[in-house]
Amino acid sequence: MYEILIKEYLKKLSLKDINNFAIKNNIPLKNGEDKIIYDLIISYWKDVYKGNIEHVFQILKSKVSKETYDNAITLYNKYKYMIN
Repeated sequence: MYEILIKEYLKKLSLKDINNFAIKNNIPLKNGEDKIIYDLIISYWKDVYKGNIEHVFQILKSKVSKETYDNAITLYNKYKYMIN
């Protein structure tokens, strides 16, 4: 059931949503990182949902700044803790 809800939400996800979330969490994104994050979310959300994060975070690490990567890891752990 959650997969269906996530799929429907992702149909409406935009770069503006990515940027607003980053701003809300005091994460400065470098030029183009919003698109990279958006593309990874769209392509790999099922992997992350199922807990297969290593591959996805390796891709992210190779494409964004260290600061953005570190912030992504921190946010992932924060929200994972909140959900569990």
